[in-house]
Amino acid sequence: MFEKILIATDGSRHSRRAAEAAIEMAGLYGSTITVLYVVDVGREYAPLGDLVSRVADDMIAGIRTSLMQQGHEATRDVGEMAEKAGVSAERRIVEGYPAQEILHLAEEEKAGLIVMGGMGETGLNRFLLGSVADKVVRSSEIPVLVVRRD
Repeated sequence: MFEKILIATDGSRHSRRAAEAAIEMAGLYGSTITVLYVVDVGREYAPLGDLVSRVADDMIAGIRTSLMQQGHEATRDVGEMAEKAGVSAERRIVEGYPAQEILHLAEEEKAGLIVMGGMGETGLNRFLLGSVADKVVRSSEIPVLVVRRD
């Protein structure tokens, strides 16, 4: 049913719960998984504002390096979980806007299912920011499983 499952992770405990569910499903269906971490260029670089200097360039390089390291750790952890469960996993790290990159890779990989964690934002934060999961669910042409917190 789901030959390929895309797991979007950000390294959080919510993402870990989603990965556990996806890996269990992959084991049941004989699926392969692709683990994706998106370095969020919009959110992570925004605090720097309009700084234009060598210092800003160095800060951006430091932030990017840190985020790439987080991505390697997050995808490695999910990959190890998959390996222990006997599920084939490919790891991908890309830069961009998370919802767009998740949808793009799902289409490119011909995934049958996207699995991701949801933090359950409510109120003003959800209205102002929305959530990556909400954006993916609204825009995806394939099924999306959002594993909510607790």
